[in-house]
Parts: sequence; structure tokens; C-alpha cells
Amino acid sequence: MIPQNNVLFEARNISKYFGGVTALSDGNLKIYSGRICGLLGANGSGKSTISKIINGIYQPSGGELLYRGEHVEINSPAAAAAMNIAMIHQHLSLVPELTVWQNICLGIEKRGRAGFMDDPESKKAAEAVLREFSEEIDLEAQVKNLSPAEKQLVEIAKAFIKEPEILILDEPTAALEQEEVKKLFAVLSRFKDRMAMIFISHRMWEVFQICDYITVFKDGKSVGDIDFAVETKDEKRIVSMITGDDEGCEEREILPACERVKDTQFEVKGLELKGMLHDINLSIKEGEILGISGLQGQGQEELLLALAGYLQCSGGSFHFKGNEIKIRHPKNAISSGIVLVPGDRNEEGLFTQHDINTNLVFPQFSGRSHRGLLDSASIRQESIAVMKKLSVAAHNENQKVSELSGGNQQKVVVGKWLALKPRVLLLSDPAKGVDVHAKEELYNVVRELAETGTSVILFASDNTELISICDRICVMFEGRIVQDLENDCLTDQVLVTHALQVGCGEEKSDE
Repeated sequence: MIPQNNVLFEARNISKYFGGVTALSDGNLKIYSGRICGLLGANGSGKSTISKIINGIYQPSGGELLYRGEHVEINSPAAAAAMNIAMIHQHLSLVPELTVWQNICLGIEKRGRAGFMDDPESKKAAEAVLREFSEEIDLEAQVKNLSPAEKQLVEIAKAFIKEPEILILDEPTAALEQEEVKKLFAVLSRFKDRMAMIFISHRMWEVFQICDYITVFKDGKSVGDIDFAVETKDEKRIVSMITGDDEGCEEREILPACERVKDTQFEVKGLELKGMLHDINLSIKEGEILGISGLQGQGQEELLLALAGYLQCSGGSFHFKGNEIKIRHPKNAISSGIVLVPGDRNEEGLFTQHDINTNLVFPQFSGRSHRGLLDSASIRQESIAVMKKLSVAAHNENQKVSELSGGNQQKVVVGKWLALKPRVLLLSDPAKGVDVHAKEELYNVVRELAETGTSVILFASDNTELISICDRICVMFEGRIVQDLENDCLTDQVLVTHALQVGCGEEKSDE
């Protein structure tokens, strides 16, 4: 049992809704002075949401925040900073054009007697903090010129210079090498007596090494705590808490061999993308639906972007029907029948201020035009046919895409590729943020495409989606495919176990 007499901060019965989506329904978290809390949960469990509520980025829809037993309102990051709460963000909050020391001191610059900024003193203060983590980083370097690991260390120093009372660390080690992780943990251990910390990580061995206790979230609710001072560090128990499966690996009904899955259609060998992907080897057959699983930020999206030619790889080869092909640009992929439905439909997949018809026919412009002219009548009929096939709810094909619901917008992103009859369809979390009915319709279309021989590679942040539709699932961890699963191994319990790399021989504490 975790002692209650030194509770510094408490989030009690917190709920948070984004439109019709429930991110938190009953989030409870207690932060103790002088202790490090490990915050664990699968994708979409609510752990990042409650952290952002504590830091004032989001405001709760319900529940109560207590600081030293008193009710508080944290309406902005500035309000959190005034309470000595700081956060080290997974997605960095640095200004690329500023120098290292300017970023570290941004907003808390030293000032002289006349009130003017004292750059030498600010630089001196920044150096004192940064040298706790790195001796090599140049204080005068622009942040845009740093490596991902160096940027992460600057982000960490930026939080520590504020000497917070509560420090939230959201995946702080994701970009760090092992030696840098050890330095960070040494600093956390030294500073622990001066502050309370929340440590979010997908690396179980890091949680065991640095955290005093953990709180686990699942489906927007806190489901339990484990105090390592009095309870064992039981990986299987923690995975069961994360998945909600107390019985272990349940068998999935093994379906009969599907006739649509035929010969190998697309294959990747030894794919490398500096700092993102390492020795990726995968193959997919005609008509097969291959899932890509793993915790957030393990290289799943980068893999799809590389396969679609949006990221140029530093090594490896692509093979279609046994023949090597070159994919250095999206046009190479598209000409080979490989198309991508991106994760951010508004920024990457649609012209939101144009009508449905324009969006649906855009990929055909170069191939269907004659002397710069298009047969608009026939193309419009194709658009109408695609809208009918995908059940796009709209007034007509002339309606602006921005006026459609999220689910119908996603159908348009998928629909624009149908006329090209893709051989390999890459889907990056296509059902994220769409309602249940739209999700079902979308995946019905995916199944129909697979029936015609299209190979589908699907990344989804929700394991239940992958389990329901995929023939096989590859689990990614830190830019590598660490497991290839099928049949009775396709359960949430098994996927999470491999996603966390539980019992896989990674570096553990020296205890």
C-alpha cells in the first residue's frame, strides 16, 4: 500500500471529452513528494491526456485537481508553471532558430538591475544545467542543427532549469542512447528529494529501474497502483493490468485458410532509415491483410512513409512479384501500385477547401488528361460511383470536403485510390477519430479490396482493430520488427507483451 501522508498533488475522478470521443472517464493519480511515479498504459489509455491536464494544456471535463489537499484550477501551461509544474514533452517544444542556451532560458531569462536581459548570466545558468546531461552540446548552436538525441537533452535541461516541484517526463528517453539514459537517471535520482516526478515510458526495464511506484491506465480509467517498495516488480501482472486480461493469452478462433491469400506480392529486405528504422524485413501476399502494431512512436508511421516513397531510405531493397523495384519518390511507389492513406487526413490526404469530386479524381489527373484536358463527365460519374461504394454521406459530389464528418472525410481519402486499382494499400491509423459505424464501413471496404487481391498493410493504434481484421500482425519496437504473429497468438495480451518487450533480455536495473 502506498503511504498517503506525503501526497503533493492529486487528480481525482478526472474525465475529458473531445467532441464525442472519451479520452478519460475516471482518471485518478496521486503524486508524492520525493517519489517517482511510473505512468503506464497502452495507446489511448489516457495517460498522456491526464499528464496534459496536470500541465494545463487541456482542461478537464469533470473531476477535481488537488494541490497539497486544496482544490486548484490549472487553466493553462502558464498557470501550471506558476505552481512549479513543468513537463518534458515527447514532441519537443523547442524553437529551432534559437540557440541552445536561449531555448533553455526561454521565458525565465536573467535580468540586470535596470530590468534588461542579462545574456551572460542566462548563458551561465543554462550551461550549469545542461552539463548535468551533456558535455558536448554547444550552447551557441542553433537547435535546428542538433541531432534528435541532443534536442531531447536540451528539452530536459529546459525543464530542470525551472527547478519545478512537480516534473512530468513524457517518453524522455525515446531518442537517447543507453549512456545518455544512464546520465538522465543519475540526475533524476539526485533531484528526487527536491521534487515529485511522473515518468511515462514504454520501456518496462526503465520503469523498474527509476520508478518507486506505478499507476496503470486502461480505456480512460486508472485501474491500479503497484508500490515497488512493498510489492514485486511483476511484468506479467503489469501487462494484465494494461490489457485487462487476467487469464493470460486466450486462444483466438483460427479461421480456415483464406483462398484470397495467394503468392507473395510485395517484399522488403533490410530496410534502413537513419535514426528511425533498422533492418526491416517483411513480406505480404496477394489478398493478405498485414497489421503493424506497437506502442506509439515505434516507427510504424515512418515505415509506411518509407514504403510509399515519402521518406528515402539509406539501405535495403523493395521487391514486387519477385522483381526488385526502386522507391525513391511517391511517384515510384504509385507507378508500382503502392498507395498510402496517411495518418493526418486534413494535412496530408485531402484538399479540404475543394469539393469531393476534385479530391477523388486528383490522383488521376496526370494519367487521364489529354493535352491538359480531362473528360470531366466520365470522371464525375466515377466519383459518384466511388461515393456510393463507400457510402459517403454528402449532399452530392460538389460538396466541400471540409463540410463532411471525419468518417466521411476518411472515406474520401481511401476512395481517391480506388480507380487506380492499387496492388498494395498502406493504411496509417485510418479509423482514428471516426465513429463506430464509419469504422465498420471503412474496414468492410478494406476486406473487399483484399478479396480482389490487393495486399493491405495496416497500422492502427487500437489493437482490437488489428485483431479483428488482420491475417498476420508484426509488432514494432524502437524502429525494428520484433515479432511476427498469426492465428492463436493474435490477442491483445500477446501484442502488448511484445510491444513492451517484456522478458526479452533488455537491459534491466543492476539491483
